[in-house]
Amino acid sequence: MHHRYTSRKIPFVSILKWHFSKLFSHQSARPSQLPLIPQNDLPSGEYALWLGHATLWLKMGETTLAIDPVFGDLPLYRRYSPLPIPKEKLFADVILITHAHYDHYDKASVLYLLRQNPKTIIVAPNGFWRYLKGYIDRERCFELEWWESVMVGGLFITLVPSLHWSNRTYLDMNKALWGGYVVQNAEHTLYHSGDTAYGEHFKEIRERFEINEAFLPIGAYRPEAIMKHVHISPPEALKAADDLGAKVLIPIHYGTFKLSDEPVDEPIEWFEHLATSASHSFQPHPLRIGEIYRLKRLVSK
Repeated sequence: MHHRYTSRKIPFVSILKWHFSKLFSHQSARPSQLPLIPQNDLPSGEYALWLGHATLWLKMGETTLAIDPVFGDLPLYRRYSPLPIPKEKLFADVILITHAHYDHYDKASVLYLLRQNPKTIIVAPNGFWRYLKGYIDRERCFELEWWESVMVGGLFITLVPSLHWSNRTYLDMNKALWGGYVVQNAEHTLYHSGDTAYGEHFKEIRERFEINEAFLPIGAYRPEAIMKHVHISPPEALKAADDLGAKVLIPIHYGTFKLSDEPVDEPIEWFEHLATSASHSFQPHPLRIGEIYRLKRLVSK
């Protein structure tokens, strides 16, 4: 599958050189110094709760929704910041999966949630059913094309494009779509981009939706020659929020796994410097891992 929403293919020799250079790197893998707010249980009321990396828990109306749940270590990558809430306390009526990469679709975490609540519904990009066969009834897994929507639990959920790609192995490259989600009810519209490079899709999303909060990634941007085709950096996240016309920008996708060359805490340090050194058309609102964000706090313009 190739489309204008497909990231530019990185030459294999460039990737090989990058990994070879890491063998001679003397960077110390220091633990994350990010502040963390432990939670004993999921909050009451409506909220957004960031659990680290791209994992977001939402309560909108009466529906509890999880996006890209990842609870522990990944193959080849250990978790730097602990899960801020005991996983035994995590529950979801709906799970949204942005794409098949291991740091976004963690099979063990998803299966755990399905055991916790056998009635859980999964929403995923078209073609994703290949990864869920045998684990969830087909009628409880909704596959969406870009710009396609489904109503679940009183929430209007739309898969929107991201500039990225999707696979688990070399044999399933782009067999399933990838993307972000716009989640709406009568009072609120949130956007979670999933993984994405910077592109025109942010302006296209603005044409269709009035975004309250945009949860945008800011980490995994070095080496730039490779990562700029698949992820956004802190300045690109600020630009993307402006393109989206979002009211609030909440940065995610940093401080939890070291997927690239920058120090694990550098993305948020860079983001906060940029956010405070100029005025913006939106409110930059970094969250600590485990911090509760109250959705009702916003006043519509």
